[in-house]
Amino acid sequence: MNSWNGIKQYQKVFLLFFMALGLSSLLAPIIKVFLDSLLPSNPFVVNLLNYKHEYYDFGKVIRRIIMAVVLILIFLLRKQLMIGSLVLTGIRPVPGWREQLQTGFLLGAGMFVFFIAILWIGGIQTFQPEIKSFTGIFFRLLTLLLIAGIIGCIEELLFRGFVFQSMLVNMQAVSAICISSLFFSSLHFFKVKYFVSQGIQPFIGFIIIYQSFKNIVVGFSNNWPSFIGLFLVGAVLSYSCLRMKSLYFAFGLHAGWVFLIKTNKLFFDHHAGKNFVWLFGDSYLVTGVLGWVFLIITLILVRFVTKVPYHGKDVAGAL
Repeated sequence: MNSWNGIKQYQKVFLLFFMALGLSSLLAPIIKVFLDSLLPSNPFVVNLLNYKHEYYDFGKVIRRIIMAVVLILIFLLRKQLMIGSLVLTGIRPVPGWREQLQTGFLLGAGMFVFFIAILWIGGIQTFQPEIKSFTGIFFRLLTLLLIAGIIGCIEELLFRGFVFQSMLVNMQAVSAICISSLFFSSLHFFKVKYFVSQGIQPFIGFIIIYQSFKNIVVGFSNNWPSFIGLFLVGAVLSYSCLRMKSLYFAFGLHAGWVFLIKTNKLFFDHHAGKNFVWLFGDSYLVTGVLGWVFLIITLILVRFVTKVPYHGKDVAGAL
């Protein structure tokens, strides 16, 4: 493991990613054989895989394999990756951490509500709740709040706590924000539906990994609005982390966005139409020009409600 000493910190992030892809590709056919042995006799596995007409989506399975392999590698290589020191410095108890968490959540939710209000006034969003009863809405909102909190924490620990701070060790702040946000955005498209039947397929993992990369490149012409929106999301969250020198503000901001996006789908229907989708985007709301403008405004607001940052390499030690 001494060979890791000569590798720059940001290079370790990409090395970890490709190691996970390689190991997952090797494990994929073995796991497929195991899953196939449980089909169709095991009802739990049938429902889990959504097994229908003798086919199931192995693309979804391999994404779970990659996630598990990444977590295992992070645990085994935690010292070489410096993940403990990087992440723990971002979540160490600091004065006012609750206020940071609350302010981030309120800023994210507040800007989102303002955005939705504009769309509703303009007739782009119509109020059509999926659930009619007060009790049903109350429990659904609690569930969405919990989901938003979990997603916000996990993604911030991984992308801002580890990836972004790893970039900061060897890069200037602007470069670290751009590259980590590019990585964050790209991974959202690293997926593909690939339906398989029962039977041994020794190269299934490598095929799906290839198809996932192909989806990013070939599908870019269709996905670039989402790509830009997610890049801006990553930039706002990274900048928040940079300004506050901790992850709590980004936790709240991320959770606020996720909660309102899911709540918006619960209460509103989005119908921008083909002629105005470039301006208003789709139901995810970060795929149109207006959504990008709101993200840029949020970025500016972050500067005014957070502390003055350190610059360059010093930020990694300050986080």
